[in-house]
Amino acid sequence: MSINGVRILENTKYSIFYIETFSSEFKQIIRTQLQGIWSGFAEADSLPEFYSYKNTLTWFLERYEPKSENTRKGMIGELLSHVLLNHQDNNLTSLSILKNKEEKSIKKGFDIIYCHIDDNKLWYSEAKSGRSEDGTSNSTDYNIILLNRAKSSIEALIDERRNSLWESALYDVSAMINENNGRLNFRQLLSNDSPSLNSNQKKNVILISILYHNLSDNIEENSVIEFLEKTILEDIFEDVIIISIQKNTFEVVANFLRDELNTN
Repeated sequence: MSINGVRILENTKYSIFYIETFSSEFKQIIRTQLQGIWSGFAEADSLPEFYSYKNTLTWFLERYEPKSENTRKGMIGELLSHVLLNHQDNNLTSLSILKNKEEKSIKKGFDIIYCHIDDNKLWYSEAKSGRSEDGTSNSTDYNIILLNRAKSSIEALIDERRNSLWESALYDVSAMINENNGRLNFRQLLSNDSPSLNSNQKKNVILISILYHNLSDNIEENSVIEFLEKTILEDIFEDVIIISIQKNTFEVVANFLRDELNTN
C-alpha cells in the first residue's frame, strides 16, 4: 500500500504512518470511503441517495462542530484510523461503523472491530488521539502516552464483560457487510466471542495512537517496538498489533471536510 504524502514503516506487528502532506490522493480516498465508514458500506450501498457523500459530510460535521477540542481530535483520529487501515494491505475487514448510533457523540464501546479474513480471528481496536499541549513531551514520548491510554482503555472494556458491547457490534456488522459477502458468518463469529458464549475473554487487540505533532519531530520506530514487546510480555491480550499515526494537525482534515460540504 502507498499513498502520496504518507510515509509508512511496516512490520507484521506494527505500522507507523507519517502523514507528511494531506495529498490529493489521500483526499480522494476519504471521498471514496466516507459514506461506508460513517454509516456502513452495505447500508450506504442499499440507499445511495440517502447516504450520499453530501449528507454524510453534513452528519459528520453536525456532530463534530459543537464538540470540545479533545473530542474533535478523537473524531478525526478515528476517521484517519478507519481510512488508513481500510486502505492498508493487511487482510483485515472492518466490522464497525464510525458513527455512534445512540446519540450525537463519538462512538462508544470498541472503536473498530476487525476480522482477519484468512484465519477468521477477531481484532478489537482502541484509538487514542492527542498532542502535548504544554510542549513538554516530544513526539516519541507522547505517542507512548497515547498507546498506554489505548491499552488501559481496551483492557478495561474487555474486563467489563458487557454483552451489550457485542450487541452493538452485531448491529454494525449488518450495516458494514453485505449478505453475500459473509455477513452471517461475521455475526456468528462475533456472537461466539461474546462473554455469554465464550468464557475466555483474552482478546486480540489493535492499539492505535494518532499523534498531532509536527513531522520535524518524528515518532521513533524503536519506541513502538519496545512498547509492543513490553505489552506482549505483560500477557494481557491474546495477540497485539500497534498502529501509530502522526500528522501535524487535525484541523487540516476538518477544513477539508468543510470545504467539501460547501462545494458539493
